[in-house]
Amino acid sequence: MTNHFTNAESFTSKNALVVDDGPVERMAGRAMLERLGFHVNTASDGEEALLSLKNFPADLILCDISMPKMDGLTLLETTRSQARPPPFIMFTSHNDAEQAFASLRLGAYGYLTKPLRFEPLRDTVHDVMTRHSEEQNTLLEKRELARRDALTNLMNKIEFSRCLDEKLQANTPGALLLIKIHGMNHLNQSYGRLEGDHALRAAATELARLLRSDDLLARFNGDVFAVYFDGISSLKVEERAVDVIKRIEDAKIVLAGDAFGLSLIVGGACTESGMQTESLLSRADFALHLARDQSRNRLHIYTDADQIHRQAMSHQLNILAIVRSALADDRIVMAYQPIVDLKNGQLSHFEALLRIADDNGKPCNTGELVKTCEVFGLIGRLDRAVVATCLNDVAKLPAGSGMAINLSGKSIGDPDLLSFIETRIKDLEIDPARIIFELTETAAFYNLDEVRHFVSRIKNLGCRFALDDFGVGFSSFYYIKQLDFDYLKIDGSFIAHLPDNLNDQVFVRAMVEISRVFGLTVIAEWVEDKATADLLLEYGVALGQGYHYGKPAALPE
Repeated sequence: MTNHFTNAESFTSKNALVVDDGPVERMAGRAMLERLGFHVNTASDGEEALLSLKNFPADLILCDISMPKMDGLTLLETTRSQARPPPFIMFTSHNDAEQAFASLRLGAYGYLTKPLRFEPLRDTVHDVMTRHSEEQNTLLEKRELARRDALTNLMNKIEFSRCLDEKLQANTPGALLLIKIHGMNHLNQSYGRLEGDHALRAAATELARLLRSDDLLARFNGDVFAVYFDGISSLKVEERAVDVIKRIEDAKIVLAGDAFGLSLIVGGACTESGMQTESLLSRADFALHLARDQSRNRLHIYTDADQIHRQAMSHQLNILAIVRSALADDRIVMAYQPIVDLKNGQLSHFEALLRIADDNGKPCNTGELVKTCEVFGLIGRLDRAVVATCLNDVAKLPAGSGMAINLSGKSIGDPDLLSFIETRIKDLEIDPARIIFELTETAAFYNLDEVRHFVSRIKNLGCRFALDDFGVGFSSFYYIKQLDFDYLKIDGSFIAHLPDNLNDQVFVRAMVEISRVFGLTVIAEWVEDKATADLLLEYGVALGQGYHYGKPAALPE
């Protein structure tokens, strides 16, 4: 519907620009727009118009199409790149449909022919300004919706981060809390997702009641909310966080007729001078991670001491990324160190040692790598890859020799690993007597029943077992007998200084004597020189391993 505006009050707060190389039409257009209430500026071509727009932003541009230098269509196209381009009404002295369509395709809102007449211009201006205003309002609504979480109507993470940027630029004290609703998966499974959504909306409402006008609140994702307390001292943050936890957990909500109390886990971090948003979010997120790991206090505020823990965590995550990449690209490499008979110097078998390099080609610390994979649940995949690589390499072994493969204690209870070993040995037609599996002493006694079952199944194939690093853990010969091991490997820390350390000599001799009673073959690690080898032979140690006999290396093809 079109309303006719004939007085000068219609667009009194608006600016307009008339662009035409003809002075008569330029002045006519100016007069008509001023009659409608616009504040009007003029330009004789597109280049002059662009200069004018820098100092005189326009809410409407009335523009001729055919002009020297820069024509109207080029001006129209050039202004489309602005953040909020003004609406154009194009006009020309020719009733040219092609030019009219061209201008509309480029984004013009209207089209008039010369000479300009007030009534058609007035109606077109009104229609254009009304349509442009409606479009801008719709755009603002869409932008507002894009900044909001649909479920709770709180800020979303993107908008929260933008507002937090502004807060941090003020360089005033503040604190960020990340608040996780504990047990949302259980709640959704027990009551259904609709009730779960109701619980999240209720939590959002309660959190909003705790905020001051300068604070920020957002739903980050799923069951995590973010609160920024503006202007709070670092000495008051923990007290404020405790109050938030108490207020939310004390507020009962009704789910399917049941009164239900929410449980929170909270991680927080305080601002520092010059801190960036990403750094503050990262600290709070790490504090939330630490709070989740705590058995009692479910609140943790980031401190300087956490930086060391955080660096260690970052290092572990880097190790995980290296291992995952090696597994994905089939870059598991083994080095093989010889184990020899101390009496005749003949090769008995090799120990397979894992080698994985980082992105710079530097070898990773294997012990650290294995422990990290155990903590983060990747050890099963790694052990299977190691076993597969080793069994494939058996064909490269010298005739009559065997191979010792290390396994993590965390993998012993994995039935898939058992089946994998059995299948691969049969498929490759490997003599199982050539395969020895090694477990560390601590791993072997961690879950005796699982280890006993694992050892029994593998030994039924014909493989043998060695107890590695003996002497640094439980050192219980009772358990050794229970598990039916074949070899006992004395930890290298008792061998490295054997010729000069009487205590180590007594310990080694005792282990050899007791091993003989249980029918175990003793292997000494870290044999670095002839003096040590001679002493071990004198004590009755059967096999030796160390640089005196050879460094770990790839098997010849």
